[in-house]
Amino acid sequence: MPSRGASGGAKKRAGSARCPEGADRLKLVQRRIGIVGLGEIASKAYLPILTQRSDVELLVCSRTLSTVEKVQARYGLSRGTTEIDELLSFKPDAVFILTPSPTHFVVAQKVLDAGVDVFVEKPATMKSDETKALAELAESRGRVLMVGFNRRFAPLHQRAHALWSGRTVGLALLEKHRSSAAHPDLFSNYIDDTIHIIDLLRFFCGEGEAVATAARVRDGRLVGAVSLVALEKGGHGVITTSLEAGGWSETYSLHGEGATLEVDAFSRLRSGGEAEERIWREPYASDWKSPLEARGFLQQVNHFFDCLASRQTPLTSAREAYRTQRLLEDLVACAVSEASAPSRSARA
Repeated sequence: MPSRGASGGAKKRAGSARCPEGADRLKLVQRRIGIVGLGEIASKAYLPILTQRSDVELLVCSRTLSTVEKVQARYGLSRGTTEIDELLSFKPDAVFILTPSPTHFVVAQKVLDAGVDVFVEKPATMKSDETKALAELAESRGRVLMVGFNRRFAPLHQRAHALWSGRTVGLALLEKHRSSAAHPDLFSNYIDDTIHIIDLLRFFCGEGEAVATAARVRDGRLVGAVSLVALEKGGHGVITTSLEAGGWSETYSLHGEGATLEVDAFSRLRSGGEAEERIWREPYASDWKSPLEARGFLQQVNHFFDCLASRQTPLTSAREAYRTQRLLEDLVACAVSEASAPSRSARA
């Protein structure tokens, strides 16, 4: 995200006066938290969570002045800007980077260079080498750098990880399917979407090496892919995605040592063997747990704040993200693409 406004002209600033409704909140402020990028993920996940915290003052930044002003008005926020440099002049304790993925490296580098802790949505960057460089920069500055992989923090996924702990995986199958194809090639899909289950493969099974990938492209869009990973501790992991499914679905299954663990993402967990079976269910939008909590967003934000206080390394650190991206890049590098027959509409 550029430091100048979208028009490239004179610096634009929103919220030069404090909002009256924010006066009481400021008395409770312990941390100033910046948000750079006010798009869909900010609106759906991070703003609803962060604006409920009484221990923060939010500082918002977007390239578009009207967007900044709209968010300020909705949440009663006193400080906003279209300039990253001005956001940093507000002296934030930490910054959430929620801009488009190709901008993550430049924005995170700038914020870390300013001596500020960072949370950046996945992918940390578009290249593993850039993610590694950010990890090294954060370490050299003594900064916390966390990458947003919310699935690791979802309650059922945490339970699944604890139940499987210590077992060796013979076979792991992780699937993520959608009903429409949005990406032109394997890499763009894997770095934007399938990266979630590549990261979960490492979370559940440990490290592994890329063996093979087969991908199908039709009408200039990736419609499916399957990747095979040889796990360091033995066994294999399979990553698969279909972009012509009947709808969204995401499932994981682990098999080994006479046990099976199956997860329907965020909603159902089954653990069993020949003698016993146990099932846990997670109501998505129950009165006692919000979808953001069921999906792990709330817990990952809380974890970041815990790391700010303790200075501990986050569970989803930049080093962890680097390892996930290295595996992802290796899976793409060994891919064999298969051009599918044109769709019926294209043949008509």
